[in-house]
Amino acid sequence: MTTQRHPLDRLFIVAFSLFAFTSMVLEQWIVFGADLRSAQDPLGRAWRWYAETFDPLLFDRLLSVRVMFGIDAWVFGPFYLLLVYAFVRQRNWIRLPALMFSSAMFYSVLVYFLMEIFSVHASETNLFMVMLISAPYAIMPLLLAYRMWSPI
Repeated sequence: MTTQRHPLDRLFIVAFSLFAFTSMVLEQWIVFGADLRSAQDPLGRAWRWYAETFDPLLFDRLLSVRVMFGIDAWVFGPFYLLLVYAFVRQRNWIRLPALMFSSAMFYSVLVYFLMEIFSVHASETNLFMVMLISAPYAIMPLLLAYRMWSPI
């Protein structure tokens, strides 16, 4: 017999599944320093459009940005899957790791926002759209921390 789910649990399952995909699949173009300006594949062209339209910082292929995206791809990405598993199976052992993870995730998004605000491209960057597109990555760790205060 399973207990009734918290109202946020289904949101976490969907959101963290999507986050796992974006982290482990899409962000590899940035992690490996792909030249977005000459990208020919569909996902590379999508990244080029995003960088041209909103976020020119991604054209610079900065090591700091690549490391940040790498942590998201190879640490956060698998953890998103672990979160999905824990919420689907209603596993309480995820609470402490999820609290630590939510702090790290929020910190990472905050650092990225600051990099955008203070980059040499700040005047060209559409900060509103970058922050709007990235907002779920800032909101979900706060909701996760809130949710983890009570048992699953």
